[in-house]
Amino acid sequence: MRHSVGQTRNGLSVVVDLISSPAAKHIAQQPHLLGYAKEILQQKALRNAAATIEHDMGYAIGHSPTVQTTDEDAIFYAQLMRDETYTRFVKKASSQSTQYVTLILRRTSDSAYEIEDIWIGRFYPPRPGALDETALSKSYWNDHAFIFDNQPIQLRSITKIKPY
Repeated sequence: MRHSVGQTRNGLSVVVDLISSPAAKHIAQQPHLLGYAKEILQQKALRNAAATIEHDMGYAIGHSPTVQTTDEDAIFYAQLMRDETYTRFVKKASSQSTQYVTLILRRTSDSAYEIEDIWIGRFYPPRPGALDETALSKSYWNDHAFIFDNQPIQLRSITKIKPY
């Protein structure tokens, strides 16, 4: 189900798949992300085939899902439900307030973009082992983790040994 989000500053339409995109999960949990996306996109002129936007809203909008970790933190790895890639989690960490929203977009035609993902917080690279893993993935996730907040995980996949 494609939902119209709005237009960019240079008049290109922007849509999001509210059923099967990675953005769908975040929007279902935080519907106000659509309003932030619309506000941000009105200020941006997009031209490239893909775009990553990390935008400072200027005021606190929520809490970051990731934190920088230390050797003293309780770290574990697990696969989220219906996910084959391992995620690095930290227990008992407190989330930090953030002013940032991150959008990942790709061009679908000469006059449209689609939001692939959106979240509250600063940009983070794909997890190691993911299909879209980048050169930054391993170095970033070696000292960052998602805060564990009872996300649905595959219990048989839990490990303290780094799987990548």
